[in-house]
Amino acid sequence: RGILWVGDVTVERLKWGNDFLKKRLESGSHSQVSPQALESMKRVKKLTMMSEKVATGVLSGVVKVSGFFTSSVVNSKAGKKFFSLLPGEIVLATMDGFNKVLDAAEVAGRNVMSTSSVVTTGLVSDKYGEEAAQVTNEGLDAAGHAIGTAWAVFKLRKALNPKSAIKPTTLAKAAAEATSTKLKK
Repeated sequence: RGILWVGDVTVERLKWGNDFLKKRLESGSHSQVSPQALESMKRVKKLTMMSEKVATGVLSGVVKVSGFFTSSVVNSKAGKKFFSLLPGEIVLATMDGFNKVLDAAEVAGRNVMSTSSVVTTGLVSDKYGEEAAQVTNEGLDAAGHAIGTAWAVFKLRKALNPKSAIKPTTLAKAAAEATSTKLKK
């Protein structure tokens, strides 16, 4: 919740700063932007958007495949015996908490990036004209897609970690069974 709250506060402050700067800045001359610059920025945006789609597609495929295989291994008799040696509740709670923090950071980051893009594009439009604002918008969109690609690659590395497919009940049951067999001896 704290991460989302910080993201919301940041978005509100960006909007406040936008209003403040619009009052302070005078409209400038409308700059001319070469058509080649705009086309180049559009190509960069298209490239980064496609790379984000590829990374996200690979991520979803890896999550499905690795989840299928690792969950079948972990939930087998041999897997249960192996994981009975681990402190399951601690591992599970740590992984779950980490995933929630990552998800909250992703949501907050996307909101801040979106608001930053809108605010910056609006200010550039007021100061330098619509053509400059369009190039700015394309550039910020490309940066957003590049960040999305990096985030997907980060999550892909995390998805390849087999511990992320363990069912909570498997670890808890394995730890309980290991404790009960130790007590019986």
